[in-house]
Order: sequence, then structure tokens, then C-alpha cells
Amino acid sequence: MSKKLQSFGFVLLVSGTVLFGIMHLAIALYIPDRVYTATPPSAFVTVLNEIYGWVPYMLSIVFMVAGVFFSIYGFINKSLQKQVEEIKGRDRQWQQEVSKDLKDEDKDVQ
Repeated sequence: MSKKLQSFGFVLLVSGTVLFGIMHLAIALYIPDRVYTATPPSAFVTVLNEIYGWVPYMLSIVFMVAGVFFSIYGFINKSLQKQVEEIKGRDRQWQQEVSKDLKDEDKDVQ
């Protein structure tokens, strides 16, 4: 499960990055056709409004954030599963040693 979740996170991260790049490319291609007297940040917002680019722009940011979240969660989940399995193995080994010691003590008492 964690491997699939981590892979899904990487896919979201890459798709968000590609969409983000395409949106910036569209903005960069659209700005030279317009003459703006505003400062560069407001020109950016004006172009996003004119090309109706707010939805894909925000969607790309959401994809990137979700991709990072799922990737980190998948990695942490996988690491925790390895630690849990290691602890279970040590516990089984300890219980076998304890039961063997108890059997040896019972034989010594009799």
C-alpha cells in the first residue's frame, strides 16, 4: 500500500510541476502581446485573469503539495512498517529464549 501511495505522490508531483510550467509558459507567451503600465506582479495577475488561468494554476499548486504529502507519507509509512517487523522479530526471539529458560528452570527444580 505504501509503495502505491508513494508512486501516486510522485505522479501528482510531476503532473503538478508540468502543469505549473505550462501555465508559466502560457503567461510568458501572452504578456508581450499586451502593454502594461502596472508593476510585474499585477501584470501577472492581470494575465491570469485574461486567459482564465486561475483554475489550472491553483490546481497545479494543489497537485504539487498533495504529491509531496503523499510521497512523504508513503516513505514514512514504509519505514515504520520495517521497524514494526523488526520489533516483532526481536519479540519472538526474546519469547523463545524466555520460554527455553523457563523450561530449563522447571527441569532443574524437579
